[in-house]
Amino acid sequence: MGETFQSIFTKHGVKTVLAAILLLALVLRLWGNHFGLPYLYHPDEDAVVMPAISILKSGDLEPTRMEYGTLYIYVLTAVSAATYINSARNGLISSPEQLPIYERGSYPAIYTHAEYFVAARTMAALLGVGIVLLVYMLANRLGNRRQALIAAALAAVLPDLSKHSHFATPDIPLTFISLLALYLILRAYDNWDEDTMWAYAGAGFVCGLAASTKYNGLVMGVPLLLIPLLKAHQLDDLLSARTLSGPIGMVVGFLAGTPFALLNVPKFLYWIGYSLNLYNSPTNQAVGTSWQWHLAYHLQSPDVLVFCLGMIGFFFSWRSWGWRRALLVNIMAILMWLAIASQLRREARMWLPTAPLFVMWTAVLLDIAAGFLQKYIHSPRINKAIPVALTLVVGLPLLWNTMQINLRFEKTDVRTITQEWIEAHIAPGTPIAVEYFAPQLNTSVWPVTKLSSLEEQPLNWYQEQGIRYLVLSEAGHDPSKMTAEATEFRQTFANELCLVAELSGPFLSAATQRMWVYQVPPCNS
Repeated sequence: MGETFQSIFTKHGVKTVLAAILLLALVLRLWGNHFGLPYLYHPDEDAVVMPAISILKSGDLEPTRMEYGTLYIYVLTAVSAATYINSARNGLISSPEQLPIYERGSYPAIYTHAEYFVAARTMAALLGVGIVLLVYMLANRLGNRRQALIAAALAAVLPDLSKHSHFATPDIPLTFISLLALYLILRAYDNWDEDTMWAYAGAGFVCGLAASTKYNGLVMGVPLLLIPLLKAHQLDDLLSARTLSGPIGMVVGFLAGTPFALLNVPKFLYWIGYSLNLYNSPTNQAVGTSWQWHLAYHLQSPDVLVFCLGMIGFFFSWRSWGWRRALLVNIMAILMWLAIASQLRREARMWLPTAPLFVMWTAVLLDIAAGFLQKYIHSPRINKAIPVALTLVVGLPLLWNTMQINLRFEKTDVRTITQEWIEAHIAPGTPIAVEYFAPQLNTSVWPVTKLSSLEEQPLNWYQEQGIRYLVLSEAGHDPSKMTAEATEFRQTFANELCLVAELSGPFLSAATQRMWVYQVPPCNS
């Protein structure tokens, strides 16, 4: 056994272990990535996939939407082009003009060419594996090889990183590019005296790409600007061409990914304003402060081990990595969390760009713990097994949670269950009203009215409209995001109706969500 553990830390062994970690990460991220299709159950995927398909269909490079930046839209345009070529080769389509385009929020959200969403999700999965590799590279540069392997292993099985790698949204791409930017920033800092200005300019360019992927990537400009401040020997150094090359590179990177920020300024400003307003306006009336909500969520989340251990490891990282190098990395997480705490909107995914850093902080803590135990244990075999054992103690519960999430992706979504119940029990032609998270009914069979929340309208409004059934959804009505008054008002509204069926099942990665089918009075006995 001693020889086995010793081989792990040889150069050849490290490559083998890293390859195994990356393979595990890939399997976890591809497992179940066809979920829901052809129904588009994730509410944000069409915000980037539809503009990409629109570019492919029209040839107009100006995206129809810009609320997230446009770099990833262009990436998905290339992915969609490759998908189209493969489909055309197999005789499934003969012209891009045959691709349907619909506005975000259209109902029902069904896309007949599901392969474009599978391809976009596969791209997210590959970037998710790239995150694991970048975690290894960054932890190895900051700390040591043992920290790097521990961090990569934990990143591979971290539930949130795996879960969001199933979605064709900008969150995983932002996390990937932000990590790449941090690595290049750290390398530019370490080699400041030897490298040309192009290393710093390149780091700035990638920081700009991060901001172009999702606008909160703009925080990458802070660690970028810290490099010359930490390296300058005199004031004149801050005015050199090298010092200016980083910020200029960031601007160029942003415009390379979002060119219509210059080519269509009014449209760009509109979408910037839209995004800022969206995150400053909670979907439901806020309860408590944002930091309390996020803390409560993470203390109950599948990632709780890494969240808690990472917070402890954060303090040890300053000594382990050196305070200057730690500052360049940790400042990004600090600023991200300040932004999260200051926003009214609460979404669990907001922490994703910082999740790899929590993994790295956890690795620092486990590395220190392993070193401490090895001082008091004199068996070479046990000493070599300690880092592996500590990684397994933390990693196996994470792997279990990730596998449970993937199993839910494989199961039938509660919206499909509800749709099938309606198709079997409600006569065609019967008017139905649904909420934001709704079963995807055939509107040529059932007249459907869709609202954000059905309690927005009083009971008599539905009666006047001739609507006979209402479908209420537990999803989107989280009591932790609603006041007691709002929750009571919703329940009072439901009490005025006649419950016909209560259905439950998985909802994306959630274990169980419920949907209720109510009849509008007068009710059948």
